[in-house]
Amino acid sequence: MPCALCHQEVELRRSHILPEFLYESLYDDKHRLQVLSISPDKSSWREQKGLRERLLCDACEQRFSIWERYASLVLKGGVELNYRSEGNIVHIAGLDYAKFKLFQLSVLWRAGVSTLPFFENVQLGKHAETLRLHLLAGAPGSSERYGCFMFGLKYQAQAFTGVIMEPGKVRLNGHAAYRFVFGGFLWAMLVSSHDLGAPLNQCTLSTTGQTVLLIRNATEMQNLISFSVELGRMGRSR
Repeated sequence: MPCALCHQEVELRRSHILPEFLYESLYDDKHRLQVLSISPDKSSWREQKGLRERLLCDACEQRFSIWERYASLVLKGGVELNYRSEGNIVHIAGLDYAKFKLFQLSVLWRAGVSTLPFFENVQLGKHAETLRLHLLAGAPGSSERYGCFMFGLKYQAQAFTGVIMEPGKVRLNGHAAYRFVFGGFLWAMLVSSHDLGAPLNQCTLSTTGQTVLLIRNATEMQNLISFSVELGRMGRSR
């Protein structure tokens, strides 16, 4: 089978759809992950190294690992960034636009091309090929396309890092968005054939390495649509 990214007929690796570092807080003492099925006719099961399938060749895995390494450092505080808080809104500056945007795109694309039932709700259609070409070229593209909103999740004043949630599709200000929960964040990844426009483009990662983060209680993470009413305020306060 060809590599899903470069289309070369080479040996494929068992690729993580969500990067390995995101599972660290979920493993038990035997390095096993309990996967909970939402289907009534399918039992739960255990995975040793997260959700994987034969998808990418070694060269393309290495390509993704650069962006994943950077994202891991960002999420764990290993990159020096500038923060400014306004209530439950955190303004962030100093991100590497290309690396962090390509990390986001790689997660969205992998979920979209995956055959695993866990990701069956991510249906990218024609956008799958557009994203593949961006990733193959290492080109993050315009900040007006495929933007991502990040919501920092907390529960009882602690970061809510102990869950990875099955992705789902929602509508956000007239755009389709896929909702992921991993790494203590809710990520709303927008998929559209037209530019985001204001105020959405003021709340996603800019080419200057700035973004905004909205902190919310994890019990509200199902209500992404209700978050959209805050986007205008987020943009105005930037």
